[in-house]
Amino acid sequence: MLSAEWSYRDAKLIEAGIYPDKGVAITAAHLEGLVSSFRAPAPILVEHRPSPLLLGWLVRLWRRGDALYGRLALFPEADALLRRLRLRGLSVGLSRDLRRLLEVSITASPRVPSAQLFHTAPHHMEVIRVESVEILESRIRELEAELRRREAREQIQQWSLRGQLPPALAPLAEAILMQGDAPVQFSGTTTSVAELFRQFVNSLPPQPLLGELAPTPETETLGFSADALEFLHQAFPDLNPAEILQKEAR
Repeated sequence: MLSAEWSYRDAKLIEAGIYPDKGVAITAAHLEGLVSSFRAPAPILVEHRPSPLLLGWLVRLWRRGDALYGRLALFPEADALLRRLRLRGLSVGLSRDLRRLLEVSITASPRVPSAQLFHTAPHHMEVIRVESVEILESRIRELEAELRRREAREQIQQWSLRGQLPPALAPLAEAILMQGDAPVQFSGTTTSVAELFRQFVNSLPPQPLLGELAPTPETETLGFSADALEFLHQAFPDLNPAEILQKEAR
């Protein structure tokens, strides 16, 4: 899978510094830790949103001074599109403890202005060791499945909130979205089972969320337990419990 068919581009990803909007300060030690903990590959997304629009994979990470750099393996179609649209800005998704790089995203508004794709990767650096290809491909398959699962669950949550799908059917819906790649004929066109299921649920009218309310009697009978009456009698011998009940009933 990781062969000459990929378009390799190096990029500056992030710099050490203070990021007030995120409430974090990233040091050179953090960057070194990200390099040490990096497990190739990491997905390349658009604006940090998991979706079928996957652009490629981050396959290498290194630090140079106070900046973090990476090697991106882009699908040729994605690389051509980014060049045509002149999109170069990048942003990274880090774990909350700043110890792992989870993904890289193409963005129109990078937090670090200089975080962007370079024109291309040096020719002699495009080679990935043969023995690592199978490991990377296995990791890619795992990440692709995880991204599809996250997308399916987001879709199911939206359907449930709109009342188009009962929560009890969520596991069945997830299974169809995850495994529904088989093609089917419908209305003269060929589509997948998963896509046909999406069209079916989206065509259902939204329903208000149902809630079950226990019937409340017009007049509620109030009273004290025997223990409560004994306590009131001992603590407040001059107090008539019936007067308290009358006040509560108003």
